[in-house]
Amino acid sequence: MTDKERYQRAFSALHTSDGFQVRLEKTKKPAHTVRIRRVLTAACVAMALAAGATAAYASNVGGIQRTIQIWLHGELTDATLDIDGSSGTYAIRDRSGHITQSGGGVAINQDGTERPLTAKEIKEDLANTPDTETVNGRTCLLLRSQRIDITDRFDDSGFCYITVKTGSGKLYVTVRKNGGLASSPNRYMLPDEFAAG
Repeated sequence: MTDKERYQRAFSALHTSDGFQVRLEKTKKPAHTVRIRRVLTAACVAMALAAGATAAYASNVGGIQRTIQIWLHGELTDATLDIDGSSGTYAIRDRSGHITQSGGGVAINQDGTERPLTAKEIKEDLANTPDTETVNGRTCLLLRSQRIDITDRFDDSGFCYITVKTGSGKLYVTVRKNGGLASSPNRYMLPDEFAAG
C-alpha cells in the first residue's frame, strides 16, 4: 500500500474540494548534518584501516610463536617455537626463555627456485630430527622417545650407521664418533660426505 492510498483511506470520511491534491516531497537535511555524517564515516574507516594495519604489523614482527611439546634430549619437553616464515628459520626457547636450539632451511620447488620452509615443514622436521647425547662415556642416539646406545657400534673409521623407525617409515642415521650426525629417509651419508672438522 502506497502513502497516497493510506492518506485516501484515512481521510475518506472527510470531504475535500475537488482541487485538493496530496503531494509528498523529500525534505533535505541541513548541510551540517550531512557533513557530520561524512566526517564520522571517514573517521570510522580510518580507525578500521589503522587497526587492521597495526594487527598485520604486529603479527609479522615476531613471526609465528607457539607453545609446543618437542623431544629434546630424549624427553618430551614444553618449549616455545618461534618461526620466521619469511626466512624459514626457527628458535626453540625453554621455559626460562633461553634458546636451546635454532636453525632453518629452504625447500627447492619443482622449477628449481628456493623458498623458506613453512611452519608445518619446520615442525615436521624437528619431530624427525635425531640427536646424540654422551653421558658417563656412553653415547646414545635419541629420536623422540627412542634412546639407542651406540657406544660400541662405531667402525674402525669412527662412524656408526643406524636405521631408526619413525612414524612415516625409516630414517638412516650416520653418526661420527668425534661429533656430527646426518640423517636421511633415503640412505646413509658416507664418511667422505661429511665436512672436515
